[in-house]
Amino acid sequence: MAAMDQDLFQTDPVLKRAAGYPYDITPTSFTFNEGEAAPFDPALTHGRYPVIGYGSNQSPLRLRQKYGTAHAPIPVQRGWLADHDVVYSAHFASYGSLPAALRHVEGTSVSIAVNWLDDEQLEIMHGTEWDHYHYARLTNISLRLAEGEVLSEAYVYLCFSGHTVRDGEPIAVEEVVAENRRHKALGQLDALALMRARLAPDAALADFVKAHVADKELRVTRTRQLGDAAIAPRHAAHEVVYKGLE
Repeated sequence: MAAMDQDLFQTDPVLKRAAGYPYDITPTSFTFNEGEAAPFDPALTHGRYPVIGYGSNQSPLRLRQKYGTAHAPIPVQRGWLADHDVVYSAHFASYGSLPAALRHVEGTSVSIAVNWLDDEQLEIMHGTEWDHYHYARLTNISLRLAEGEVLSEAYVYLCFSGHTVRDGEPIAVEEVVAENRRHKALGQLDALALMRARLAPDAALADFVKAHVADKELRVTRTRQLGDAAIAPRHAAHEVVYKGLE
């Protein structure tokens, strides 16, 4: 990528947001309070829904975009989910990124967060995950939380749009840490560059991204093209609770 393009992705706010996904993933558990990451309080998890965040929902920055600064505290607990990895979905987000999807991959463990949400917070989260994801309950899983507990069930937004491939295999999200990763990984900017090479090889990368941010119809068309070449999702045992748009 040309140096000018690299500079644009660091300075232009639209491009910086697209390339920054999945944003500031924290290595430790925290309580999201008044728009900031505060010390983790395990007592706040009682009576809430454990909702796995595996992409930007692990990020205080993204949670601030969704919940603002006037909200009840949200405990966000680090964990490792066995037999899964985080790969790229076959769709573009409205802000330009190629978002994450959870994929069942035997033998791989992936670092995730559990957002412990109350009813009101869950409704807000539903509204931000409506496109391309269904809210589901995973069963018979092994999710080891940082503070020691192991969950056998948890909720998650599963992508049903398909998973983007390279050489016939899903592409892991490099920014999300995993152990015993089976699929080759790319960072967000490299993933966007790969999609540009497929869909608009004559366009500069910055122009490619800005075009589908500005034009919803173009974004839908490009998402359809990604879907045509995608591999089917692979999910562990689950029950869909709330269906979004596919």
